[in-house]
Amino acid sequence: MSAPETRIDDHEGPWTVEDVLAFPEHPARARFELVDGALIMSPAPSWDHQIVSSELLIQIRAAMARSGAPFVAAEAVNVTGDSRLFIPDIAVADRAAVSRGTLAVPLEAVLLLVEIVSPWNQSTDRILKPALYAQAKVPAFWRVELEPEVRVVVHELEADTYREVATVTGKESVQVAGEFTVDLDVAALLGDLEP
Repeated sequence: MSAPETRIDDHEGPWTVEDVLAFPEHPARARFELVDGALIMSPAPSWDHQIVSSELLIQIRAAMARSGAPFVAAEAVNVTGDSRLFIPDIAVADRAAVSRGTLAVPLEAVLLLVEIVSPWNQSTDRILKPALYAQAKVPAFWRVELEPEVRVVVHELEADTYREVATVTGKESVQVAGEFTVDLDVAALLGDLEP
């Protein structure tokens, strides 16, 4: 006998991390995140969003390989706190926290989180998530803006908040919390997409 499928409409009371991790994959590829018992749903990302994410991940992984940094990076993975579950566009975590079969990595094992701002998640990616990531003491946060032109806004943790240290629109080397340096090439992030 198989376990009953978790359905949003049938749920009563606050959600837990375990509830959300038990969801089946959404047919429209929507992402479900959790903040203190409340669900946040984002629609599936656009092509622009996904291409920028993939290209940025390639640049981050190349930087880690060059430096031998003990981290692993991936797109759209589960990152959790006590009553929170996030699916950042890119996460860089301590290699020791990720092994085969890892479903979620604790926020305290994360070095860098990247969010790509889309029309339907502007407030979440510009205000809510950075505040919660800073509260969780994630050392570095990057926000990628797609409009009016692609740019990477680099933030570093300072006390309990993020301080903006750079906005990259071209080519620039960026330190990631003192662990490794990424040679960002923002123009390359859109790949071969036509304007």
